Amino acid sequence: MTIKRTLASAIVLSSISITPVLANDWQGKTNDAWLDGKVETALMLNSELNNFTIDTDVKQSKVTLKGTVNSEIEKDLAGQIAENVDGVKSVDNKLMVDKNYTSKAEETGKKFSRTWYDLTTTAGINMKYASNDDIEATSIDVDTKNGMVVLTGTVKSDTAHDLAIEIAKGFDHVNDVEDNLTVTN
Repeated sequence: MTIKRTLASAIVLSSISITPVLANDWQGKTNDAWLDGKVETALMLNSELNNFTIDTDVKQSKVTLKGTVNSEIEKDLAGQIAENVDGVKSVDNKLMVDKNYTSKAEETGKKFSRTWYDLTTTAGINMKYASNDDIEATSIDVDTKNGMVVLTGTVKSDTAHDLAIEIAKGFDHVNDVEDNLTVTN
C-alpha cells in the first residue's frame, strides 16, 4: 500500500512540476488559456483585490482587464499583478473605478458573515447562561440581529440580571444589548 501511495505521489508531483515547462511550448489559444488561468490565480491570491469583480481576457499573450474596482490603487495593483505574470506580453487595463462599488459576492459574503456571527453569538450566550448556576437559561430568550442582542424573559435577582447583561456584552461581534429582562423576587 505504501508503494502505491509513493508511486501515486511521485506521478502527481511530476505532472505538476512539468506542466509549466510544457506550457512554454504551448501556442495560440492553449497558451492564452494557460496565461488567463495564471493571471486569474495571481489576482485571486492578492488579498487587496476582489477578483470576482475583475474579468480577464488573454489573446496572443496580451491581457485585457475589465470590470469595476473601488480605487485607482486597486486598478493599478491589478494591472501590475497581471504584468508580472510570466509570459504576459502586455496589459490593457480597462478597469473602471467606482469608490461606492460593492459586488454582489461581497454583499452576499457580508450578509453571510453577519448572520453567522449573530447565530453563533446567540448560541454562545445561551450556552454561557446554561452553564451558570445564577441564571435560569430557560427563562431568558436571546435574539441577535446585526450585532444587537435582545434579552427577554425573567431572572430571579438583580445580581442575575446584571450578570446576564454582562455575559451578553462580553461576546465578540456584539454591538449593544437591549435589556427586556424582568426581575422576579
